[in-house]
Amino acid sequence: MRSVHTSRGRARVTGVVLACAMALGLTACGSGESSSAGGESITIPHVYGETTIGGTPKKIVVLGNQWLDTALALGVTPAAYIDNVAILGNGAPPWQPPIPESAKPLDAVGNLVEQVAAQAPDLILADTFIADDKRYHDFSQIAPTLPGLSKEIVTPWQDLVTTLGRVLDKEDEATNVIAGVDAKIDGVAEANPTLMGKTFASTWLGGPTQLMVLTDPNDGSGKVFAQLGLGIPKNLIDLPANHGRAALSPERVSELTADILLAGYSPGMEDKYKQVPGYADLPATKKNSVVFLTTQEITAVNQPTALSIPYVLDKITPALENAAR
Repeated sequence: MRSVHTSRGRARVTGVVLACAMALGLTACGSGESSSAGGESITIPHVYGETTIGGTPKKIVVLGNQWLDTALALGVTPAAYIDNVAILGNGAPPWQPPIPESAKPLDAVGNLVEQVAAQAPDLILADTFIADDKRYHDFSQIAPTLPGLSKEIVTPWQDLVTTLGRVLDKEDEATNVIAGVDAKIDGVAEANPTLMGKTFASTWLGGPTQLMVLTDPNDGSGKVFAQLGLGIPKNLIDLPANHGRAALSPERVSELTADILLAGYSPGMEDKYKQVPGYADLPATKKNSVVFLTTQEITAVNQPTALSIPYVLDKITPALENAAR
């Protein structure tokens, strides 16, 4: 197997970067279509160029929760992995099936390139916030590597499932996984038709002075809500933002004018969120359509996967029902 790539720049992944990338849920994404080559190899375009994979990989290293959930959803046990969401929550996320003991957890703050090379994998799957351009180049010297499938940090979950299904000759399984998740989303929408045209605000209170708000309606984390008929209030869309997120001081909480409020919070900050002046007067508070989400849960919103979406929908459905009335 061989990997074809381009590269740009450099960065280092540490536990802090893992936490920041997930807690802030940095952006959304577009799709990466793949093409076959001679029936025995496929070429996958992605953020750094393209990767050609010959044969069906058997030994896979997975770095990051989006690719990890995708692999698990397709019944694949990785040889080794990093689960950044489990690191954030000090335990496996509730939507994730048990990972067999044969899969080796890697040290997120150690030398990833050396650890991955020691596994001698056939394929490396690495979320974009882990596989920056320099690290992608290094991984590609070890084995064919698939990072994010477009320039944005969060690749659409359907694209990941479809792509990995093709790579592993599991296209039927991939189709079934996508159909199952879409059916779950459609079921919630059909049960609450009056959600159409209503709004949501996805937020994370990281500290007493740090309130992050989703502003980009094209962000990957917002696409599930778009399927439900929900949009982001225009006043939030218009905020100056970086990577689809705006930083507000908690004193500006009154700007969260949405019908539904996803109130993510870092450990110990749930009560602080409720005590922010103006919180009690928010439309979502009055409608009882606020959902408080732990850091691990808000990462499931910000970095949706085939496994996390059904969990998130179950968690927020009561608030959706209240907003739909």
